[in-house]
Amino acid sequence: MRIDDFARFYESKNDDDLLRLEMDSAQLSSEANIALKNELVRRRIGAERINKFRELEQHRRDELARDPGRLFVLSRLGIGRMRFGKGDYVRSSEARMERFRTTVFLVFLWFPLIPRGTYLIERPRRFLSNQFRVLAKLPLDWGQVLRVWIFCGIILLAVIWMITVLMHRV
Repeated sequence: MRIDDFARFYESKNDDDLLRLEMDSAQLSSEANIALKNELVRRRIGAERINKFRELEQHRRDELARDPGRLFVLSRLGIGRMRFGKGDYVRSSEARMERFRTTVFLVFLWFPLIPRGTYLIERPRRFLSNQFRVLAKLPLDWGQVLRVWIFCGIILLAVIWMITVLMHRV
């Protein structure tokens, strides 16, 4: 594409779209970069506004990364997402809160299949409380993933063994 083609394309975009492109300008071709810079100048979008947008966009991305999303799709069938494991457990008895590292998995029939992310969460210490607050998204904790898979694998093998034993008795 030529610079003129990029210029026409950028004219049709709103300011936020142009600012997002500016954030990733290193990925653009030289022609696209020139047209983008010209359009930003034409709209009088300067370095101060670009830097402010970068800060806001980084904050938005951080908030999205902390959100584990809706945990269940079909909870009665055990299909969706579910969190497993409690690493680095800390309990505050005076605040009645607990904080720990947990991993969210895609589950099928309540069996954890694919790890989706590890989070540091905080929740009130109440009986059967499902409320929690994500404090941070952490790098995937493969140690916790393996422990969960091994534990669930042992449970699955025990269930299969019990079914086999019961079937031979009949």
